[in-house]
Amino acid sequence: MGSMPTDEFSALVGHIYDAAVAPAEWPKALEQICKALNAKTAALWSYDIFDRTPPWQLEIGYDPHWMKLYTEKYLALNPYMDQVALMSPGDVLATSGLPDYPQLFNTEFYQGWLKPQRFLDASQMMVEKSMNTITTFSSVRTEDQGTYDEAALDLLRLLYPHLRRAVLIGRIVRSHEERAAEYSELLDSLSAGMFLVSDKSEVIQANAAGEAMLAARVPLKKVNGRLVLVEEQANRALRAAIIAAQEGDVALGERGASIPIRAHDQDFILHMLPLNATRRRSVGFGDGAAGVLFVTRTDPKDAIAIAAFAERYALTAQEGRVLRAMLEVGGVPMAADILGISPNTARTHVTSIFDKTGVRRQADLIRLLIETKSPFAAAAAGSGHSGAPTERR
Repeated sequence: MGSMPTDEFSALVGHIYDAAVAPAEWPKALEQICKALNAKTAALWSYDIFDRTPPWQLEIGYDPHWMKLYTEKYLALNPYMDQVALMSPGDVLATSGLPDYPQLFNTEFYQGWLKPQRFLDASQMMVEKSMNTITTFSSVRTEDQGTYDEAALDLLRLLYPHLRRAVLIGRIVRSHEERAAEYSELLDSLSAGMFLVSDKSEVIQANAAGEAMLAARVPLKKVNGRLVLVEEQANRALRAAIIAAQEGDVALGERGASIPIRAHDQDFILHMLPLNATRRRSVGFGDGAAGVLFVTRTDPKDAIAIAAFAERYALTAQEGRVLRAMLEVGGVPMAADILGISPNTARTHVTSIFDKTGVRRQADLIRLLIETKSPFAAAAAGSGHSGAPTERR
């Protein structure tokens, strides 16, 4: 295999970076790498070093039946796994170049998995390595394609920095997507309507409960893209609060403004939290956001339900207050703001609540409380079928 033309190499690298930000493009990128290497298969895998389980894997060219057999049986029989584990990031090898390569043909791994597929040689690259995991890129040639030559291994060495960056970029992208999905799930699980507004009362974002309030036009609505409370006196108070928020926390107050609203024979409470630069960064909002509004219908039964929940899980009085604030406004920093406590103190209470309820995410905690508040869940709890712990350990 001769050297690869510069324009073809640049196009190949471009495919790799496309896949980094759009995972659906990985098959296309792997296909292009396969073509450049004159290989039958290509795989980008991440392994747990201790149990050799691949947490994620991307591959092309393999028969699904044989891949299932590989993960279930032949991964553990692969004689080169220990050799791969000793590689350093950037290392590249071909199994045909190893001293014990001739012995491969006598192994169960070859006879049971490689030979039926006419696989002859494999290349390996260590893409990244940590205390617990290794990420490798591998490709396989068949008997018709022959063993890897030095030119193919040189191409892999040139691709190494780009594959490594693509893996790291992909991990960051997935992490942001997961956090965004979890945050969106958390916001949509709130019983309170949440509205992110600009200094002109424009609605930048609303959660599911907020959208429902806007659709019902109770107790607020949108007029020309701006948020308007249906009760005029409350609406004037909101306008004043938004103007005060532009002058900073001193004008509005660190804990924001609370505005009672009466609409359609229902009582609501609106709490506005001003967003200074620090708060915008902590929740990932842009510079155009002036405040977050939380609107909830006041219901005496909510207080009773939360008190019952707190008693059921042996929460302290302050933990109960933190829980209610989270139910109404979501994240820990904003709950801390409303309660007038530090975020670290709020997190300490949340950790204790997690321990007592057996959940590990805010969204799951809020969902558990909402389920407990529902009439069906309350009835189930009374009959002993709620799934709540019957004893504390």
